[in-house]
Amino acid sequence: MLIKENSTLSKFEKRLGVVSFANLKRHLGKGIIFLPMTLLIIYLAIFSQPRFVSESKVAIKRSDDLASNSVNFGLLLGAINPSSVEDALYLKEYINSPDMLAVLDKQLNFRQTFSQSGLDFLHHLSPDETAEKFLRYYRERISVTYDDKAGLLAIRTQGFTPDFALNFNKAVLKESERFINELSHRIARDQLAFAEKEMEKSRSRLNNSKSELLAYQNSNNVLDPEAQALAASSLVNTLMGQKIQMEAELRTLLTYLRDDAAQVVSVRNAIASMQAQIDNEKGKITAPQGDKLNRMAVEFEEIRSRVTFDNELYKLALTSIEKTRVEAARKLKVLSVISSPQQPQESTFPNIPYLIACWLLVCCLMFGTLKLILAVIEDHRD
Repeated sequence: MLIKENSTLSKFEKRLGVVSFANLKRHLGKGIIFLPMTLLIIYLAIFSQPRFVSESKVAIKRSDDLASNSVNFGLLLGAINPSSVEDALYLKEYINSPDMLAVLDKQLNFRQTFSQSGLDFLHHLSPDETAEKFLRYYRERISVTYDDKAGLLAIRTQGFTPDFALNFNKAVLKESERFINELSHRIARDQLAFAEKEMEKSRSRLNNSKSELLAYQNSNNVLDPEAQALAASSLVNTLMGQKIQMEAELRTLLTYLRDDAAQVVSVRNAIASMQAQIDNEKGKITAPQGDKLNRMAVEFEEIRSRVTFDNELYKLALTSIEKTRVEAARKLKVLSVISSPQQPQESTFPNIPYLIACWLLVCCLMFGTLKLILAVIEDHRD
């Protein structure tokens, strides 16, 4: 009797399991497909806020890209200038940076604007949001893509109104242009500042050496010791020539006059006076001690050589400044707007057909997967 009751209970449990599986299969389609689709349609119809997109395309060019006289075969084959690629990637990172967000937030008041999202809770920005979440939200509202073939940056900005999307894009372009200009001008300013600093050092050095030269001339009361030494040497040579002539005249007189003759004595006195003058002039030129012309000439030549060297350095510094200015002007970078942003007429987000199709595909996949699992379970129960 007990065995019979247990058998009846087991059959009842099996029937109950079959009924529960049948009910689960019957309501599976409603729970997996119709309910999520209904929620999505309710969100799109009631809560979602349309978002408009404004797009612009820019390129970064250097002023010497087109003015270069050399033939760049890479550019002829369609390759992009490596420096332009680097600048474009730098700009892309800057646009997505907190620095750009801080500038745009001051100009456009992002927190207040994006907090006015109506009932769209999925794209709402709280005015008290943290900096990290605020940055993530900003990056979701802007898209920057780089086309390595054309060398263009495409900037797409979102807004709940067409005007804000357009102003958003314009503000990004304005700040991007300032960033590129500052990037190139800062390098030029640093190079020019270094060249000007070196020029000031050269000028100060030249002024010091000139002052030393003037002080030496004033203290020794001489303009050019070397020139004076040459003049003194020329004078000594002239006097020696005259002395030789007078000695020859004396020898001639002694052939027919006595030693004590007045004419002979007069010539001898003239020769002695000439020798004294020669010795005096030689003493001015060379002497073992004292400020003589030869020592002064060596010292003066050393000082004058320093003045000449410092003057050449100053000329090189001036040339370097002009060359730096030309190079800086030649390598300046500009942000060229290839496609200016336009005010959108139609909303881009949410893309209702795309969302419904994707959501329906996901729900169908989930429905098929669960149905397969239930079929496997039911097969094992049997």
